[in-house]
Amino acid sequence: MNQIFSTAAFRHTPATWLGQLISIRQVMGAALLVGALAGCGGGSTSDSSSTPTPTPAQPPSGAASTGCASAAKLLTGLQSITSDGTQRSYWLELPAEYDRNKAYPVVIGLHWRGGSASDVYTWNGFFGLKPLYGNNAIFLAPQGLDAGWANSGDRDIRFLRSMISQVQQGVCTDPQRVFATGFSFGGMMSNAVGCQMGDVVRAIAPLSGSLWSGCGTSSNRVAAIFDHAMDDNVVPYSAGEDARNTFLARNSCSATTVPIGNNGCVEYQGCSADKPVVWCGHATGGHWPPAFSATETKAFFDRF
Repeated sequence: MNQIFSTAAFRHTPATWLGQLISIRQVMGAALLVGALAGCGGGSTSDSSSTPTPTPAQPPSGAASTGCASAAKLLTGLQSITSDGTQRSYWLELPAEYDRNKAYPVVIGLHWRGGSASDVYTWNGFFGLKPLYGNNAIFLAPQGLDAGWANSGDRDIRFLRSMISQVQQGVCTDPQRVFATGFSFGGMMSNAVGCQMGDVVRAIAPLSGSLWSGCGTSSNRVAAIFDHAMDDNVVPYSAGEDARNTFLARNSCSATTVPIGNNGCVEYQGCSADKPVVWCGHATGGHWPPAFSATETKAFFDRF
């Protein structure tokens, strides 16, 4: 189960980190991974020939997407979509007892460098979130190009917009509760999503991320919770702080913090209405999400 993570292809990686590799530690007993394989489920594979033609995602306008009330046009399994003339794919995980009349929140899990969509949905249960949500959310695991999220020319931003639109048309979702999380390169792409996709994504939860997948200008804002270890030797703690500070400025937060949760996280005060920023900095853990990250992430997402 060991996976190798690399920053060699990060588009905005400082030269000192190019080519650096890290082997995942043997932490399979961590709470983050408990119950990971259980309930990941399987299902039919569908492709773009049986799915609606995606249109650009629009700002949330109601509590139910256009895919509600009708029979699902998408099934749990691998989906295909064309973005910028390139065939892209993502895994869709519907609740075992999917209800066409229930507007589900959508949780997007972005894989790390050298990882894949299948790692996200089969290995650790969408970063430990799926066991916590049970049958009350729809999960998406998109596949990056070249096993990563360089987001060259915002190609991955456009892909994720098309993916969200396709899902909203194909199944019943709540357009006002779309969330994104990811680890390492996936954390970087989560930040890029937060920078540019606040019109369709409500909150992000980057794990050990940075701004190395870009941070385009947008007037739209998102709520954000960040997790980073001080002894991370792949993505420096300071790079995580830079990402946090960008969202503090975007959301007009003050420097005052108050403790939140039970794991040393703090919430910044004075942020724009309904756009909180939470920082979960911890001394040790290296380049790996702590066992508590899923619990803190879900508690944050549940606020919206």
